[in-house]
Amino acid sequence: LIMHCVSEHVENAGVHSGDATLVQPPQDLDPVTVRKIGEATAAIGQALRVTGPYNIQFMAKNNEIKVIECNVRAARSFPFVSKVTGVDLIEMATKAMMGLPVTAYPNRGQRLSYVGVKVPQFSFSRLQGADPILGVEMASTGEVAAFGRDKYDAYLKAMVATGFHLPKRNILLSIGSYKEKVEMLESVRRLANAGFRLFATPGTADFVQEHGIDITTLEADKAREGYSLQEYLSSNKIDLYINLPSKNSFRRPASYVSNGYRSRRMAIDFSVPLITNVKCAKMFIEAMARFKEAKEAWEIDSVDYITSHRTTVLPGLVNIAATLPSAAADIETATQAAVSGGFTSLTFVADSAADVVKAKAAARGHAHADFVIAVSATDANVKAVAALSSEAPMLYMSMDGSRVTSVSAAADHFKAWPQTCAIIARAAGSNLAALLLLAALGHRQIHITDVRSAADLDLIELSRARGLNVTCDVSVFTLFADRLPATSGLNADVSPLWSRLPAIDCFSVGVVPSEVANAAGASVENSAALGYAVALPLLFTAVAEGRLTSADVTERLCAAPRRIMGLPEQPETCVEIHEDREVRIPPSAIDARWFPALLSAPVRSAVHRVVVRGQTLLLDGNFFAPEAAPAGRDLGNVIRSISAGPAPRAAAGVDARALETSSAEAEAAVSEAEPVVSAADTPAIVSSGRPISAHEKLSVARPLQVNRLAEVLARHGGQNPFYMKHVLSVRQFTRDDLHLLFAVAQEMRTAVQRSGGLPLLAGRVMASVFYEPSSRTSSSFQAAMLRLGGQVFTASSETSSVAKGETLEDTVRTFASYADVITLRHPQPGSVQGAAHMCSVPVLNAGDGIGEHPSQAMLDTFTIREEFGTVNGLTITLVGDLRNGRTVHSLARVIAQYKNVTLNYVSPPSLAMPESIKRDVALRAPYVIQNEYTALSDDILANTDVLYITRIQKERFESVDEYEAIKDSYIIDNSQMRKCKRNMIVMHPLPRVSEIAPEVDTDQRAVYFRQMQYGMFVRMALLALVLCRDF
Repeated sequence: LIMHCVSEHVENAGVHSGDATLVQPPQDLDPVTVRKIGEATAAIGQALRVTGPYNIQFMAKNNEIKVIECNVRAARSFPFVSKVTGVDLIEMATKAMMGLPVTAYPNRGQRLSYVGVKVPQFSFSRLQGADPILGVEMASTGEVAAFGRDKYDAYLKAMVATGFHLPKRNILLSIGSYKEKVEMLESVRRLANAGFRLFATPGTADFVQEHGIDITTLEADKAREGYSLQEYLSSNKIDLYINLPSKNSFRRPASYVSNGYRSRRMAIDFSVPLITNVKCAKMFIEAMARFKEAKEAWEIDSVDYITSHRTTVLPGLVNIAATLPSAAADIETATQAAVSGGFTSLTFVADSAADVVKAKAAARGHAHADFVIAVSATDANVKAVAALSSEAPMLYMSMDGSRVTSVSAAADHFKAWPQTCAIIARAAGSNLAALLLLAALGHRQIHITDVRSAADLDLIELSRARGLNVTCDVSVFTLFADRLPATSGLNADVSPLWSRLPAIDCFSVGVVPSEVANAAGASVENSAALGYAVALPLLFTAVAEGRLTSADVTERLCAAPRRIMGLPEQPETCVEIHEDREVRIPPSAIDARWFPALLSAPVRSAVHRVVVRGQTLLLDGNFFAPEAAPAGRDLGNVIRSISAGPAPRAAAGVDARALETSSAEAEAAVSEAEPVVSAADTPAIVSSGRPISAHEKLSVARPLQVNRLAEVLARHGGQNPFYMKHVLSVRQFTRDDLHLLFAVAQEMRTAVQRSGGLPLLAGRVMASVFYEPSSRTSSSFQAAMLRLGGQVFTASSETSSVAKGETLEDTVRTFASYADVITLRHPQPGSVQGAAHMCSVPVLNAGDGIGEHPSQAMLDTFTIREEFGTVNGLTITLVGDLRNGRTVHSLARVIAQYKNVTLNYVSPPSLAMPESIKRDVALRAPYVIQNEYTALSDDILANTDVLYITRIQKERFESVDEYEAIKDSYIIDNSQMRKCKRNMIVMHPLPRVSEIAPEVDTDQRAVYFRQMQYGMFVRMALLALVLCRDF
């Protein structure tokens, strides 16, 4: 089997496939069903010895499948599926039949950002007297397909393309069977809530009215005057007729005398849109309701059209160290310019503590792009800026002689600034060398911005080679300084910088446009708006010249800045550009005033569209909805902590009374802006007993507000998929479910850092039941419960009645009488699942022998996301005892939910990853590449992003000799670490024995102790979500 595609029919079985609505890829099929279909397809093809295309129709219910038919030929859906997947299936089939080389699953690793829906086209209006219902005989005369952001969007577009008119006001319902009345009830309520006026035949109207929905009755026979069904249909007072007959599997002449047939026929004859299938009706109603909520306007997407230009879709771009405008109006102008250039996240630099408050107040309601405020360091504000780290989580240190003038002042900032917050520095030459030395001595991560010389890049590279976690960015305009007017500090010979491109982590806009404009005497109203419009065109001009690739641009303007600065990903945000389009900058453009070379030479690429959180902001240079209020968000409170150096110091360690800013300036700013801290968040006095001043309100540790968690839940659809659920396997949860868990875990970390915990579970009790030894899992679950305000009691095989012969089921039932949740570890695989079936409170699987360990996989994935910002695109190498390691079994299944991931399995032959796990990963995610090795080679180490080490488990061996023979198969020490990437990480679920040498602990890439700390935050989130419906 070299390619198979699963599509989903909307209608139930009993409707001819030619008349069915087809969805690709499937949206509602259970992954187990999809897996079984793939296995059955391969088995049938092998049994029939098929050498070309074939199609199979399955029925599926409750994850059981049955074959309706198998045709050894191409199906009518082949062209549709080819268009959706982007794979020419007929070309593949032809090559296979002719014995030519063909690549199996050429779209492996591809995740579609759209859904395709194919709907039938009927011609009942030309078939006089025909009953327009669907059955086993094919009745359609054509078909139309459309793409959309989801199945509802695509379905509505496809229906419109068939000539179907969307209803404006009046909808008529006639639902035959009671079962379908019940099934349709919530959909009917959705129509009423969407503002449609509803009419129904008597039986349907009675049922709907009983459930509190306003509806008007229309009668077919002896109707009251003005309420005749025939009159409403014939005079086109009905915009949509949903008629669901009691029996739709017969087309007999006897049925032609029924009122249902006559009304359906009238709808066809008077051109009233008609739906006669319950599944299609439900899908159409949901699609219409969403369309109404979107103000009956479609969001034009790149899948809706084809252009002669090559369209490239980039994620939202990031500008590091953007110039902060002085006024709210200038912030609006500058962020509009940023969005016009494709930049959707900005890091502004404020000069003082007062400016931080002013900037936040000015940006609220005026910024079009998301933003983070960084505070600038000076010789005199060491303690002041350290106390502001919760409001301005980045420190900007410029050693140009005007802000930080001495190395000792820089050293003071390094000591005072929290380890978990980023430092952005601008320095060159000896000042740069001094900063790098300070960072190395303090085990700090540091980012160098606006690098302008090859010598500085060489110094940064040398520091990296010595193990320093240093990153850098270069302004786009520094790379194109040969085209700019001569400016002090810029070298027109740019070839040394281009030759060192691998050493550059990020691109930025920076202050170069402002400096060039000042040097040239150009008149500009807002220097903070300069450069954005031409940054991408310049870079894609370099792409066209072969000096860069699109991937280089994406990495350095999006992925790397987010990863380095801890910025969250922006959901449903993208920048569409016409990559091959030549653009001439008009003389009236603001950038033409300081960059005159743009007028004589065209550049490549133009920003076509900018989408932020699913809404189009910019289209072909014009703001798509200019009347909409700016929706930029302050990311300061959701930024991820950086993960370099020793454990972070508690925020409470900062002395509130040491805050040293200009009193008049700060107090005025605090009184004018929104209060940073509310009275409910902060006690009225500090330990000394004197009142807190306006200055000190900025630095006092504040507890996390519960409404922050409510906002997290609302951002994820308002539904809690964990509430009162057993957590037995990672296969229970989707990637979206896990991302909700991770978002709550980040809030838990903030709560612990600010106030030690969050009393969400006060009065709740957790039973910690461990039948196997455990240090980290049991302790972190207990710590998590205690930090959430709950209580814990523990039990083991030695301290419980198990020692007397009591069964696990009886023990769990007993503990359920005393506790609200049970964490359970047992040596027997599957035992936790069995116990959960007998338990009336949620059971959390803390490990069942060699089976699964879901919470460990969750915290491992959280660790990877915290360290890299994403799991997508990583190479993850699992090393050690993969046969008995429950942690790697669960982790592999979670990783399978991400895209473009490579999984390397390295183990002795006797401890290889079980075939069941590999098969599960392959079926759940055929785009994940799985490789097996017995040796941890240099090549594997050099290409690994995440090195996940597990111990050889002595307790799982029957023979000590067998364990001794392979226990030291893989040992990670400094000699091995030198072969790895400088930005990879080493993980271990712990405990370790000898597989990781202690000398590796001091390597910044060793994250296993941070991984242990992350575990408590994840388990806090898990307990909160399991026991709290909402927040």
